[in-house]
This record gives sequence, structure tokens and C-alpha cells, in this order.
Amino acid sequence: MNPVILRTNATAVYRFLCILNSSLDEGETLQRKKILDCGAGGPIPPLALFAEQGMDAVGIDICEEQLAKASAFAQQMNLSIRLRSGDMRQIPYEDATFDYVYEHYSMCHLSKADTAAAIEEMRRVLQPGGIAFLGVISQDCWPLLSFGEERASGERCVIEEGEERCHTLFTDAESDDLVSSWDVASKEKSISYVGGEGLSKDEWKALYSESPTNCSLKAWMARYSERFNICRYVHVYYYLKKPI
Repeated sequence: MNPVILRTNATAVYRFLCILNSSLDEGETLQRKKILDCGAGGPIPPLALFAEQGMDAVGIDICEEQLAKASAFAQQMNLSIRLRSGDMRQIPYEDATFDYVYEHYSMCHLSKADTAAAIEEMRRVLQPGGIAFLGVISQDCWPLLSFGEERASGERCVIEEGEERCHTLFTDAESDDLVSSWDVASKEKSISYVGGEGLSKDEWKALYSESPTNCSLKAWMARYSERFNICRYVHVYYYLKKPI
């Protein structure tokens, strides 16, 4: 069987696996360790990477269609993954059920209040001393208009493929506050310079109102060729430990 290879934007998940391995005592393995993925659906589920390590891999997702895609992938790869319908804001498991909990690119569609609720739920179902991985979109992204109209502070909605999709962005102080009740093992700010290639000169001109630099319109237009190094997507990842 070929090893599971996730998409290139999942490098933080591989780092999480390394952190889990480094946290083990001598002679201990990840075999049968219980891990929960909040937002486990999709055609290439990161949960498969952990099932491949012999872990007890459990996932929840609010979308049945996405769960079906993840289940099909697991069957194709002959991996044992337990999937069920569930909302990360009300995780359908008892307190202290899991050794590890993680979320990857799912929580970003929740409001700020619901994000805080989901993180508290992850903390609840994790055993004391257990390890979690999660991430949020940073307000350092640019242009913010690419996330659509701002409905509330940091909460933006845009029409994608005929449907409204919302994203929530956090300042550094706000994201740190979300995990203030955890022990933070590591924090990473991941910056990808993307989106500039698709901008026309007219679209670039329209972005002048939220230019990240204080310059004239003429100087801004002169920077059109630099757009590949200006447009950026920023995600903040946390590797956390539930206090004992």
C-alpha cells in the first residue's frame, strides 16, 4: 500500500505527527492512541495519516457529503477510520475521551463566538496532558477584500460557486486569547504568497484603498509587477497541551 500523502497545504499536520512522536516515553508508540479530527470530511482526509500509524482514528464532520468522501478514501487505502456526523461546537463524546485532538482548515468558517466554543469543546474531550493542534486565519492576510464583505469584526462572507461562504480572521491578540486556558507548546504563523497572479491591472487599482503601504496611486500602480510578493494568505497554528 502506498503511504498517505496529504496536500501541500497540510505541512502543519505532518509537524503535528512529529510532535506526537516526540512526546512519547521511551518504548511507547502511537499504536492505539485515540485521536479525534474535528472537520474530518473531504477527499483526502488528514485523519488517514494518523490511521496509517496504527492510531485509533475518529472523525466528525457536519457535512454528510464530505464524510462520504473521506470514507471512500479510507476504503480505497484500506485504512481503519471511524467517521460520524457531528458538530465541533458540541462534540458528541464524553469528557477526556481522546489522547489527541486536531482541526485543520475547518474552524475558519465559524464565527468568533463559535470558534471559541469549538476550542473549548476540544479541550473538554481531551485527556489531561493530551495534545491538540488547531489553526485560525490571521488578519495579516491581504487583501482582506478577497474574503468578501465584512459582516462583523473579522467575519467576512463571499459568494463562491454560487453559495455564500464565510471566513473569520483573528488578530494575534484575539487568537492568543482563544487558547489562553491551554499550555502552548508551539505557535507558527504560516505565510503563503498567493492570489496575485489572477489580478488584472484594474483589480489591482481597486485594491489601492486597502494598500498595505502608504503611497500614491501612481506608485501603487507601479508595484503591479510585485503583486506576487504582496498578496498573502496567513494562518496561525497552535500546538497545545491540556493542563493536568
